[in-house]
Order: sequence, then structure tokens, then C-alpha cells
Amino acid sequence: MNRDSRASPDRPHNRYLVYHDPFWPRIELGRLRECLGLSSGISDTQLEVAARASMELAAREFADWRRCLRAHGYRRLSDIDGHEQGRALSICYMRLVEAQTRWSLAQQVRETTVSGVGREARKGHYLAGLWVNSSRRRSN
Repeated sequence: MNRDSRASPDRPHNRYLVYHDPFWPRIELGRLRECLGLSSGISDTQLEVAARASMELAAREFADWRRCLRAHGYRRLSDIDGHEQGRALSICYMRLVEAQTRWSLAQQVRETTVSGVGREARKGHYLAGLWVNSSRRRSN
């Protein structure tokens, strides 16, 4: 299967991104694509690159929390999901990954549009669905 192929609604998305530090949760690319409401104009490879960079950023942003929790014996963020603050931290981590991924993909599209490459980008096809509010279900 071509890793850079365009996303297909029928193709299963069971690929996960795993951060090198097992403290942070893995990210399911299909769920991330759905959550962001991305069009098929965004390739799986584009999504993966943007999501990996977003995971790096989120890990840096929450590094102090990780150090503190590790000092208290927690090995993974999911170990504290049973606590209200733990769930809140997990949600904040995921929202940051989602927001940064959305921003990164928009930058890629903007650079493509500005450089004049891709007639579809100029017409806005690549941005279709990119700016969907992740807290609401997308309706077509």
C-alpha cells in the first residue's frame, strides 16, 4: 500500500503514532483525521508528519507535568485517567496535538497555495473540512 496515498473513506485507519517516551498516549491517525474533519486532499503522510511534530511540541509543553507525575510513580499518562486532573491533562494533551496538527497542515496548504503549486489548493479543495470545530460533529 502506498503510504502517501490519499485517504479513502473505506480504508481502515488503524495506524498509530507512538511517541518515543511511553508516558504519552499513542495517536490513532484515523481518529485524528476524523476528529479534524480532514478532506481526502490531505495525504496520510502529510497527516503523519504534522501529527509527529505536534506530539513533539505537546511533550515539550507538558514536560514539567510528566516529570512531576513520574516522580510520584506514574509511568504513563493513562495511569491517572481515573482522576479528574488526570483526565483533564489527557484531554489537554490531545487537544494540543489536534490543534497543532491542524495548524501545521494549514501551513502546508498555505505554502503550496502561495508558491503557486497545485490548482486544487488555489481552489480551496485541500482545505475542505480542515477548519471544522473538533468539539462538534461534522455534517455533510
